Amino acid sequence: MKAVLAACACIGAFSACSDMFETDSSSVVFEDGNDLQSPNDSLYSVMGILSKVQRLGDRYVLFGELRGDLMKATHDADVSIQQISDFNVGPDNVYRSFNDYYDVINNCNYAIQRMDTSIVFYEDKVMLPEFAQIKAIRAWTYWQLALAKGEVNYIEEPVVSLEAAMKSYPVVGIERLAELLIEDLRPYTGIRELNYGAVNGLETTRMFFPIDMLLGDFYLFLNRYADAAQCYYRMIDKRNITMASNYTNRWNGVLRNSLVFDWLSSYTSSASTEMLTMLAYSDKPKDYHPQLIRLSYNEKPSIVPAVSFVNDMSRSTYFYPSQSNPVVDRYFMGDLRGQAEMASGRIEAAAYGPSRVGDYNGTLIYKFWGMRESNNGVSDPENDKLSGLNYVRRLPVYRASHAYLRLAEAINRYGKPSMAFAVLKYGLKRVDIENPDKVTQGERTGEIFLDFTAGKFDGNVGTATRGRGMGISYDNERQYVIPDYTRYEEKIVTDEGTGDETVIEVPTTDPAEMAEALADSILFVEDRIMEEMAAETCFEGNRFFDLMRVGRHRGNWCDYAAGMVAERFEQNKDAIKAKLKDEKQWFLK
Repeated sequence: MKAVLAACACIGAFSACSDMFETDSSSVVFEDGNDLQSPNDSLYSVMGILSKVQRLGDRYVLFGELRGDLMKATHDADVSIQQISDFNVGPDNVYRSFNDYYDVINNCNYAIQRMDTSIVFYEDKVMLPEFAQIKAIRAWTYWQLALAKGEVNYIEEPVVSLEAAMKSYPVVGIERLAELLIEDLRPYTGIRELNYGAVNGLETTRMFFPIDMLLGDFYLFLNRYADAAQCYYRMIDKRNITMASNYTNRWNGVLRNSLVFDWLSSYTSSASTEMLTMLAYSDKPKDYHPQLIRLSYNEKPSIVPAVSFVNDMSRSTYFYPSQSNPVVDRYFMGDLRGQAEMASGRIEAAAYGPSRVGDYNGTLIYKFWGMRESNNGVSDPENDKLSGLNYVRRLPVYRASHAYLRLAEAINRYGKPSMAFAVLKYGLKRVDIENPDKVTQGERTGEIFLDFTAGKFDGNVGTATRGRGMGISYDNERQYVIPDYTRYEEKIVTDEGTGDETVIEVPTTDPAEMAEALADSILFVEDRIMEEMAAETCFEGNRFFDLMRVGRHRGNWCDYAAGMVAERFEQNKDAIKAKLKDEKQWFLK
């Protein structure tokens, strides 16, 4: 209720927009009782709400990664950050305040209640797209709040008075919230997507939350795999989203003395065709920006890659392709989406890498540094070892990788492991999914979300090629293949001429044993998908949700996630693992 009261106190609804979304219109401020009755009203309300979502950027990343297995807090970190990383959040932790989330929710509720979606202009309900997007923003905010706390006060009306603030609102857990948000968003699939052109140099199309992506996440969390796959596919198909080969890190030759290093631009560049949704910030250094560069690229960094993650990436096999035949020419070590070690020993940072900042010399998160913008005319008193002031303007939330990897997760659990594995190894396109050596043709059972035969998908490549080499699609024997889990049974064959009997093994037809083999294949592919999510989307705010979601697929998410997360603790792993089997330990209360 403290958060609700704080939201009530903020209800100049949509006031205090940052310069990122500065307008000249007084329509940004609404008094109680005023309705939103023009397209301009709806435009300003959406942009005003997005200015409040900006405040959630740091927590989106920190809550999503510090409770995962890829990032950890250092001894120099603020005690609040250390507590989150160590699952020991105290009553004075600064991140325990969730007022900013309820502020966004309350402003969304205000706009939803006041917006007149019946207004028609040339047979077009002109305010409906903004109405749908505000619901999408509210859904995303509620979801982030639930992932942080484990439950939310579910409020659908604006809190604009003390009387409203004192009401009793239902408390719902994550599973029930997912059901409520599906019910709320489902009517708005297919609504025209918003596009206001460029604002402050950034494309507004990438500032909004795709409803199908949100629905897919909620369905996937609830283990409704076909529904999730349908949503991801619908978005991929409608937007013509592909996994392009130009966003790769790869060796130029077997001597490993030069490389193509383009993968990071899929995350850091505002021109990236893979950016689906980002939190956008002002180009003015004085305005609010996420603190991720200060936290990660500093003489006293607060957050760094987990050593276990760095080691896992270095042990990954790299598949260098033959230049003349479809075979693997060389096998090297290391996923180049982490860092690349030249034959000379020099290391190039991608997601992370060795860096020197002042007296600090160690492995830092380069992914945040790579998306910086700098103002060399001023200095940063909190990071004075770096030249100028460095700040974040674009914080990715969804990229093409998220859509394809979560689609793979859904269709794998739907019972199509070879099709899901193709997302990682080959890319979903006609030439590969119609090849029985690559995709089991019995898995192609007609569902629309399995249809990638259209020409627009011909450019798809496997996600793993982006850091483990284009030759990975040629590896048919060594390691990047689904093992044969087929169960066999003995059968006696009698020679018709001699009458001799021979015992041979044939694939079983027993339904239970066939189901066991399929389950083993699904688990193998799911493990590979989780490895790909770590390599492809590390430090982006997703990992805790990934661990929880996949653990739910397996029946006990705490056990699964606890085992994964305990690996990043260099001491007391068993004690941490035992502690995290209690669901309450994961959430900030």
